[in-house]
Amino acid sequence: MKLYHYITKGNSALTGGILSFAMNPDADLSYYYKRTGGETTHAGIVQWMESCFSGRSRAIRGFSEPIQWTDKSINMFKPFIENADLFSINLNGLQKAGLIEAVYVSPAIRPDLDKDLPQDVDERLIKLASINDIDTSPVDWSVCDEKLGLRFSVVPYYLIVIKDGIIPPKYITLEK
Repeated sequence: MKLYHYITKGNSALTGGILSFAMNPDADLSYYYKRTGGETTHAGIVQWMESCFSGRSRAIRGFSEPIQWTDKSINMFKPFIENADLFSINLNGLQKAGLIEAVYVSPAIRPDLDKDLPQDVDERLIKLASINDIDTSPVDWSVCDEKLGLRFSVVPYYLIVIKDGIIPPKYITLEK
């Protein structure tokens, strides 16, 4: 079983592995300022993540398939994809090696049906029993709409909590 993960080009994933937020002191902090209530340091954001649930800062996001843009999402996804390398993650290998501590899903939110849920949050996490509960059915990328600001909240993605916070290079493949 695979998940797909994007990292900005110029990365060292093939030699150093995929780093979780906790293990990447050079991570872009700007995305987290609002979510944390204004925390501005790497250590502070790690602490905030751990207050969400144990291991959150060592989790790595993955999709069940590569991102696909449509006319409604080309301006937000095409530059993101073109400026990143796509890696597949061998979940079976990670599990066999005992490196997966937990698996979470952020299920797709349907703004037209889930109006009682906050719409400005892209992460509503549900713990899964194992990687076997990851849904590999096709993702409906047509619901992503840049005019509405709907990016990843409307498609499912997964967080894999990794022991030591690094997916070693032998469990990843650079996709072309």
